[in-house]
Amino acid sequence: LNSWKRNKFYNKIRNISKVIMSADPIQPVDLICLCEIENDTVMEWLTKRTALRSIGYEYEITNSLDRRGIDVALMYLPFTFKRIESQSLRYSVRQTTRDVLRVSGVLMTGDTLDVYAVHLPSKLNGRESARLRMDIVRMMKNNVDSIISLRTNPQILVMGDFNDNPSDKVPTTTLSALPYTSGSFEDLKLYNLCWDGYPFENREIGSYFHDGEWDMLDQIIVSGALLNGNLSVRVMPEAEVYHPKWISKRDKRTGEMIPKRTYVGPFYQGGVSDHFPVFMEMFFKSEL
Repeated sequence: LNSWKRNKFYNKIRNISKVIMSADPIQPVDLICLCEIENDTVMEWLTKRTALRSIGYEYEITNSLDRRGIDVALMYLPFTFKRIESQSLRYSVRQTTRDVLRVSGVLMTGDTLDVYAVHLPSKLNGRESARLRMDIVRMMKNNVDSIISLRTNPQILVMGDFNDNPSDKVPTTTLSALPYTSGSFEDLKLYNLCWDGYPFENREIGSYFHDGEWDMLDQIIVSGALLNGNLSVRVMPEAEVYHPKWISKRDKRTGEMIPKRTYVGPFYQGGVSDHFPVFMEMFFKSEL
């Protein structure tokens, strides 16, 4: 196990808060999905004992059965996203993996937004992990469909680490997420803001670098109602990877600027994460 001393913990928390604050220098980020959160104490430190405390973030976190004790969390600004309810979606008590977190809230326009925070199983166990990712997403899709059937204009936001690329089977077939370049957007369908419809390999950068290649494991998926411009809230139809130099390092083999990890195996590197963050922009109509 890696040696997590107090100074390393403080450094990690400070670095994460710096990423969040630097992502938008004009106004605070409204919604933040965090993966691999160990416990509630980590979220308390992040929101209350860093520079983020002056912003006033609140959060929801799962209490999953994951064997490593890691969870997913959603940070939000209560001024722009007023929480209504939250729910942990658990696939099975026999599977020691992360729950999916669903949080419903009211936006400043009065619209209801349903947010799903996801961290699917990794690919380490091959076909078994692939089946588990598919089963978890199928469970989540059933929940999404039930929300869509209840809402007049369903505004759905799914984000997190899928451990699959946008064009893989789980996001496309199981979740039925279409490319963001589909042209016209239908209210009741889902669209992947990290996939333009071409093979992923055509992208210059992703959120995760492995064996000399980029992957886009971290994705943002929204309902068409958030894209078609007919409502008081609208999102831009493409997500972006946030990769400033200070959270990066140069890969010796390829020369690429890749995420600087906190640890590489047992060796402490002092970086922020092995993933780059991904973000999208949301707008409210000015006349409201």
